[in-house]
Amino acid sequence: MIDVARVDYWAANGSGPFHRASVLSKLLFLAFVVAAAVACRDPYPLAVGTGMLIVLAALAGLPWAVIGALSLYAAVFALLYAVSLRGDGWTYAVLLLKAVTPAYAVGMVIVSTPYPKIFSFLSAFLPEILAAGLFMTYRTLFILLDMMDNFGTAIRLRGGFSPGNIVKNSSNIAKGIGALLVRAVERSSRLYAVMVVRGYNGKMAETTVGAVGVHDWLPVGTGLAVLTTVLLWR
Repeated sequence: MIDVARVDYWAANGSGPFHRASVLSKLLFLAFVVAAAVACRDPYPLAVGTGMLIVLAALAGLPWAVIGALSLYAAVFALLYAVSLRGDGWTYAVLLLKAVTPAYAVGMVIVSTPYPKIFSFLSAFLPEILAAGLFMTYRTLFILLDMMDNFGTAIRLRGGFSPGNIVKNSSNIAKGIGALLVRAVERSSRLYAVMVVRGYNGKMAETTVGAVGVHDWLPVGTGLAVLTTVLLWR
């Protein structure tokens, strides 16, 4: 399982073109990919878009395989929603790609951008309480992913996962997600207490927008390419 320290190391020590792009361009890239996922009604263009993201991540020196593994966590929740709709295989494919494609884009931004830069940029436009909430969410995200990984291992060892038994699997997974949410609230409370002890006084980081650069064409162009592919395919 990937911990926060490993992600922060990738973000702070990378030197590829995606790392050198500005925070604004990466957020625009993310917005374009999310818009493509929202507008898409067909799995094929989103599959092509996901392929574009994987190729970009590999060429930019990002840990593309690890990002892909992390993005599959979004597929778990999408699959639960798809099962509740009782749709066909086409519906499952569309919903899974709608979840995985933006999640992969988020992973690319996280592993290529030190989090202080992200929250410094957001603090220039968002209320401080919202920026602080996003920061705490980021710090607990990977802890929750580790907890989900442990939960998956435990449920398999205890016989809680039965291939082909959708009802039993869905029930056990739902109970596990409920327990994870309770633990998430507990972890967030502990994190806030630690921050207060260490001097947190209501301000997360220096507020700065930053400047655009010559490398911004890569994330913005890729995001536009994914969105254009989806729109032209319709």
